[in-house]
Amino acid sequence: MRPLRDIFTAEAALAELIDRRRHELALLQVLRGLLPPALASQVGVADATRPELLLATVSGAAATLVRHRAPEVLEGLAREGWKFTGIRVRVQAGSGSGGISKVYAKRMDRRTAEALREGADRIADTALASALRRLADREGNGSERQDQTLEGVEKEHARQKK
Repeated sequence: MRPLRDIFTAEAALAELIDRRRHELALLQVLRGLLPPALASQVGVADATRPELLLATVSGAAATLVRHRAPEVLEGLAREGWKFTGIRVRVQAGSGSGGISKVYAKRMDRRTAEALREGADRIADTALASALRRLADREGNGSERQDQTLEGVEKEHARQKK
């Protein structure tokens, strides 16, 4: 009995499809490293076979953010050895079953946690101060960039443009 991988690679059409998918997954991995995590999770590669990269997003907001970041994404891809003449973005809404989640766990960054602790130190109400300290102790261990919402991505982009 032949392994399934050998059967797929022996058939030219299937082998080409597998190679194309590997190529797109490698590109997607690099692309996700160039975008903030909240935005990267909203983006997929639709077609990487042409000179112009075609990306698919799940919402118009994500598409707009990707379009604004297109020049820096093209630079980053070029540094990694991926050559494209431009980026086109298509909004491709999912079917609603599975796919990319639009729900993000909101975690606070270290600065916010420290501000809560400082505020708790200045509050006379001990119950409220205690509640603020407990909330500050829930601080996520991830980086600020990892905890970013799409709104945070927009603000970061505006700062970078200045």
